Amino acid sequence: MRFKHPPILLAALVLTLLPAIALANEWQPERLLEFGVDSCRGWNTSAAPASGYGVEIVNQSDINFREERVGTRFRLRLESMATVELEVIDRAGRPSRFISSLFNRFGDPLLLVALDSECEPQIVRRVDYSENGQATRIVSLDRNLAPRGEPEWLNPALEFVERDATALKHPGEATPLRVGMVDSGVNYLLPEINRRLARDADNRLIGYDFWDMDDRPYDAHPVNSGFFVQRHGTRTASVLLREADAVELVPYRYPRPDMSRMQALIEHAASHGVEILGMPLGSNRPEDWSVFERSARAHPRMLFVVSAGNNGRDIDEHPVYPASLDLDNLLVVTSSDDFVRPAVRTNWGRISVDYLVPAERLPALDYSGKATQVSGSSYAVSRITALAARLKITRPDWHAAEIVAELRRRYAGDSEAARKWVGGGYIADPLAGAPITMTPLTGIEVPSGKSDADALLSLDVLIVDPRWTRQKVEMALQEAFDTLGQCNIAAGNISVRRVDGADYLRDLSTGGARTLLEAAKADNATVVFARDTRMQAQFTGEAFGIANTRMRPWLANSVWMMLDVDDVGIALAHELFHVLVNSGAHVETGANLMQGRTRPDSTMLTPSQCRLALEKGAGNRLLE
Repeated sequence: MRFKHPPILLAALVLTLLPAIALANEWQPERLLEFGVDSCRGWNTSAAPASGYGVEIVNQSDINFREERVGTRFRLRLESMATVELEVIDRAGRPSRFISSLFNRFGDPLLLVALDSECEPQIVRRVDYSENGQATRIVSLDRNLAPRGEPEWLNPALEFVERDATALKHPGEATPLRVGMVDSGVNYLLPEINRRLARDADNRLIGYDFWDMDDRPYDAHPVNSGFFVQRHGTRTASVLLREADAVELVPYRYPRPDMSRMQALIEHAASHGVEILGMPLGSNRPEDWSVFERSARAHPRMLFVVSAGNNGRDIDEHPVYPASLDLDNLLVVTSSDDFVRPAVRTNWGRISVDYLVPAERLPALDYSGKATQVSGSSYAVSRITALAARLKITRPDWHAAEIVAELRRRYAGDSEAARKWVGGGYIADPLAGAPITMTPLTGIEVPSGKSDADALLSLDVLIVDPRWTRQKVEMALQEAFDTLGQCNIAAGNISVRRVDGADYLRDLSTGGARTLLEAAKADNATVVFARDTRMQAQFTGEAFGIANTRMRPWLANSVWMMLDVDDVGIALAHELFHVLVNSGAHVETGANLMQGRTRPDSTMLTPSQCRLALEKGAGNRLLE
């Protein structure tokens, strides 16, 4: 259990009750708070757990961390047959944290009280239940045990919002394509999720909670106790729905209490026409996935897209399941960084993992409904599940084998860098394929070449965000060439085009840049006036020479300017110089253009810098 106040020494009393009828009256919240305070105050006098509350110590054991004892755990029993686990972290002989958990005879939680080092309550949480004993929400309480703020829902009722179902249908199909996502459920109270949920002929949800075994697969993943939950499924589902806008979502909450239920889950999906299942989850225990393996083999038409995991390891040597299973209808994906390598924390394997996929800093929808950014192999699952769905929409007769074969045809061995990490290749841009229109911008005033110039620099300019006006672009180009004129480098042929394409192409990202630059078919160094950057290392202006693009050659000899760049003309000259000399080196002197941070009064280039630019630029065929 983790608390949100690391600087404070905490003592936590975790109290777990059934609905009111199952607990003795003396263990109401006020009584439980009193017990926690008395135990906390009595600890230093060896009077804890507090006496006089009818608790009996069943056993006592050490708490160890990395083979070092860090505390003591007590197991207590009440007269009502409820049990209490009291954990005391007492490093250096001084208690620094109390964690006391009260369970009824069925192990269901009701109340948590976290106390600071002065034994004052800091966090108080209550779990509410329905009449059938199912947890429905977690309520935060103040020090007087009165509710505060909005509750955290665990299993709310589902009501559909209105939608235009015809908007989801694809040509030639009577109903939209149904795609399943097996995760911690989704927040179906959010309209953005709700309107995309698959429904049957009676307007009932198609989807299921195989954890609680009910028809409410709500996004809730308890962490260590029933008082704290993680929310994951809404994020993964939102990425899927954004990248496959003509599908209906069939959400599943995975059966953590009994993984043998995976057979029922797969049968449920098959019976409702689901042939693509995204599964951003896994574990280290092969026995958890034996039933899934048999069931997946029994449904060869279904495609399962699974995560390689986020342990930062080679799963060929240290397996993760189900990613390490040998199934023809299983695709295993992991997230790549900006250099076509597995991202930090993510797993890889030349045998077990099929594809590297850019899945860092992706826009997503949080459980709360707010926009957020997400990273990791789970979101690679979302992206490739969406890609598989789009392929099936265009070819409804395709099943798992055909989709796998098409991905292999397109991407196997696509990147030399990827072969070190995965067996299938690199899927640089799962969204590639949408129309891109490039319109020449006529009449724009650009610097003209000087007849006495030592060299001419030709550029292909792409304007991908409309907020880069003609005036801003002209000014940037003119100022950049005025600055490079110190080296007697003048403008050659300058081609300017406005780009109309998918929204994500407005931002710099490794994969999106490939789609954009390949569509541009530029003959010269390319300058892109973009919106923002999605790169992990973020700069308002960025240059890519040959030296830093060996693993991503499509970026070579390109410069990117973001909307929030300062002193755009100077910044453009700075980045163009990086490309010309094929180096990211900076010069930290006075008024030099190539300082690490550009400044309005820093525009100077030395004779040696100019000689280097002319020599390297000509050698790389950037200068005429």
